[in-house]
Amino acid sequence: MRDKTKEKEKPAAKSAKPACEHYWVIEVANGPRSLGTCKYCGETREFFNAFPTYNPLRKNSNPLTLPKLPDVEIEEEDKS
Repeated sequence: MRDKTKEKEKPAAKSAKPACEHYWVIEVANGPRSLGTCKYCGETREFFNAFPTYNPLRKNSNPLTLPKLPDVEIEEEDKS
């Protein structure tokens, strides 16, 4: 009768530390950037409070600039 021997289990590969799914707690905006800290792992990172000066989605750099309106002639009515 043959003895069944157990195969030696291969040592488990060192599992990398699982990536944290960050939950950022960001400081109140006070300047162009704010510091954020992950609620779970404590990692810190800087966040912009506004878009940088170049933004392809923005047509002009000043958000308060109004579009130019076409000139319209107003016809005067006779008061007779």
